Amino acid sequence: MAEATVLVVDDDASFRAYVRAALDERRFRVVEASSGPESLQIALRERPDAILLDWRMPGQSGITTCRFLRAEPDLQGVRIAMVTGLDDERDRTLARHAGADAFLVKDPDPDALAVAVRRLLAPDAAGATQP
Repeated sequence: MAEATVLVVDDDASFRAYVRAALDERRFRVVEASSGPESLQIALRERPDAILLDWRMPGQSGITTCRFLRAEPDLQGVRIAMVTGLDDERDRTLARHAGADAFLVKDPDPDALAVAVRRLLAPDAAGATQP
């Protein structure tokens, strides 16, 4: 049985596949979206426990998408992590103001990714960030 459901939102299909493989092996159920608007539809249908949201996507950015997800009453308990290849304090602040619970830097280590997701899902994870 799956530990939790994680929605992965990224316009890069290879990154979504990497996350799926890393989390499937560790008993997470993974659903995917390739854009911000699609993620809202899938989140409302699937009710994930957590959302890994790419920062930079064509069309609607991850920051804008985070605001839309946070404004949806049916998704209030969902944990959201902004995921990016950059690690900048200004970006972390923007992510927090948009409603993100965590800020994760893309990491090629599948174990580190699984640990970051478990940390995101922990009851005391408010404001969690990747080490």
